[in-house]
Amino acid sequence: MEPFDPVAASPTDLDTWSVIFTTGQSELSGGAPRAEDLSARLRTERAGEAWRWVAREAEGAPVSGVAELRRQPHDPRIGFLRLFVVARARRQGMGAELRETVVERARLLGMDRLQSTVLAGDPGEPFARASPYLRTLLRLELQKQHLDEATLRRCWSLAATPARGYRLTHWEGPAPEGSVRSFGRVMAHLLDAPGAALQMTARAWGPAQVRAWEDKITEDGSRLVVGAALDRTSDQVVAATVCTVTGGAVADQHDTAVMPAHRRKGLASRVKATQALRVHDLFPHVSSLAVTIDLENTAMLAVNRSLMYTRVAERLLVEESLAEL
Repeated sequence: MEPFDPVAASPTDLDTWSVIFTTGQSELSGGAPRAEDLSARLRTERAGEAWRWVAREAEGAPVSGVAELRRQPHDPRIGFLRLFVVARARRQGMGAELRETVVERARLLGMDRLQSTVLAGDPGEPFARASPYLRTLLRLELQKQHLDEATLRRCWSLAATPARGYRLTHWEGPAPEGSVRSFGRVMAHLLDAPGAALQMTARAWGPAQVRAWEDKITEDGSRLVVGAALDRTSDQVVAATVCTVTGGAVADQHDTAVMPAHRRKGLASRVKATQALRVHDLFPHVSSLAVTIDLENTAMLAVNRSLMYTRVAERLLVEESLAEL
């Protein structure tokens, strides 16, 4: 096990680290940036604050395992671990040694909990449950929306029929100045969704906070696309959904929220339909969108079914107390 500094690493090690990481991330989340794009960002220190490691089967051997530790944005006392080992090197203790190395560093950094997401079933779940202090916070469904002809027709039919009194729109990148304040008010309602309180804390969403969030969500080089619904009377944002796009074929669908007074009017499905159409138009290389949804969020599961999202796998958000270890 050894710390990994992308700036000082050899080109071979950096490329291998990036391939293993993006391959693992794609399996876990449905999509990931291209390995070459990640390598470029890591080399130029444009991938945000993180601590990274590599593992090899023998001294001087190629990289076979990678790990990355970041602080959770909503609570710096919580670390978030991503750890991937190539298939040939699994079940030999490499993953466990990597994890122990990360735990030691997390403690030194003042973190008291460590979270990660794993696929339910083999091999991820048994590996995670080797810790006696692990608990499952959320059960999540990984879904994909393939931007094929049938799905795009469905999205067009929804986007063309907004509820009376509303107008659908979108933007790429930062929110327009005239919309940033009302967009922030919508984003403040993300905590209304089941399980959201376990992944984020309440925060102010004024214009300055929205701009900081926009910078943070795109610090890895992603492009931000937002689908939104405006109240025609006030021209204020009352519903929105967020997506990020990399050079990969799968875009990441993130948060969707609707102001309480405007719910049950079909706005969530229509802003997501609008967003899918814009992603298809703006980024021809994207073939699908991926999202994870809390299995208790039955309303959003129904919205996604109406938009032809299909189930890919089940993921677990797990957490262990570092104080107990």
